[in-house]
Amino acid sequence: MDDLYLVDRLRKVMRERRAVVVEAITQGSVQDYAAFRHLRGKLEVWDEIDSELRSVLKQEATQND
Repeated sequence: MDDLYLVDRLRKVMRERRAVVVEAITQGSVQDYAAFRHLRGKLEVWDEIDSELRSVLKQEATQND
C-alpha cells in the first residue's frame, strides 16, 4: 500500500469523525457540560493529529525536492 494513499485515507476518516463531533455540538445534542468538554477534547485531538500529518507531509515533500 502506498504511504500517500494511507495518509489520504486516514485524513478522510478523521474529517468524517470530526464532522460527526461538530454536528453533535452544534445540533445541541450534548447532555451536559462534561459531555460538551469531552467532545471539545475530541475535536482538539483530531485537529492536532491532522496538523501533525500535514507537517510530516510537508517535510517529506521538502526532502524530496
